[in-house]
Amino acid sequence: MEKGVSFLYNLFIIIVYSGIMWMSFFLFLNGKDKILLWIGIIYSAIIIDDIVTFASEQFQSFAENYNRVFMIVPTHKTLIYLTMSLGYLIIFKNLINKKITWYDFSILGIYVIYMFFIPALDNSAWKIFLYYLPSQLYNAYVGAEVLWTIKKNPEFYQGSFYQWCRLLFYLTIIMNLCIIVEDSIVIFHFDVYSKYYINMNNRSITSDIMYLTHSAFSACYLMYYLKTSLRNNTIVNSVNSHTHSSLPSDIEESILHRFCETYHLTIREREILKVLLLDKTNQEISDDLFISLGTAKTHVHNIFQKTGVVKRPQLLSIYDTFRKDQLNAKPENETPSP
Repeated sequence: MEKGVSFLYNLFIIIVYSGIMWMSFFLFLNGKDKILLWIGIIYSAIIIDDIVTFASEQFQSFAENYNRVFMIVPTHKTLIYLTMSLGYLIIFKNLINKKITWYDFSILGIYVIYMFFIPALDNSAWKIFLYYLPSQLYNAYVGAEVLWTIKKNPEFYQGSFYQWCRLLFYLTIIMNLCIIVEDSIVIFHFDVYSKYYINMNNRSITSDIMYLTHSAFSACYLMYYLKTSLRNNTIVNSVNSHTHSSLPSDIEESILHRFCETYHLTIREREILKVLLLDKTNQEISDDLFISLGTAKTHVHNIFQKTGVVKRPQLLSIYDTFRKDQLNAKPENETPSP
């Protein structure tokens, strides 16, 4: 890739990644959605990695020094890959409302140990291939695991949102396998790893395609989050009327958030709860949140179990009592500044 083309290409992808990163952080500060935080962190890591790659393409002396150091202590690349893999794990699990298990942490721990010990091998094409391989395998594994969870429990994952998730998981698996193929071709046929000379191609075109594809999915999720937030604000305002509240919606939102934390409700269950507080039927919940009737019933059942109730009036009563306790506990903190 010529330097002029490389400059324009990198400028374009950095602008795209930066837009996703800053918007994710901004929305996270306003909504505290863990997915938004990790989207921002992942794209921060991708931007740093691309800047280093861009510098190696533009400046020969930098490339030579970077390649030499990379063969000995690839610390920055290791931290970037581990950060991205952890981010994928957290995001994918949160998208399907599942907790990270000890099994997930065990595999991640083995991955971390491997990544820090592989640089001790002698310099060769195999060393570099084995260094990059676990990252792609792990990310493909995470995509396959959440996809398998959806397939095992189809009644929980219906509607357009989870169809979107399935497509994301499928593409993640396919793209990571394609990265392995590209790495195999480039590392063993184009790169040079001799005792006196190292010439590495630091850019993976397939990786760039995957990151750009994920940025499109991230943009879709940001739009979905904004749409959901606006809809939830409307629901919160309705809750205010239902509970005869004259408080601003941000305070009512804070009380709802604490209620969900107290009873360990997931993000999706929190959305369902907001409609439940209006004493709506399962069919109305399905219509309001654009989910299937079966999914609505499942989430309602889970909320009832976690809060220890069997009927909607009981849930309304528990919430109303919780709300009054919160307002009486810290009346000054709940009053907004003028």
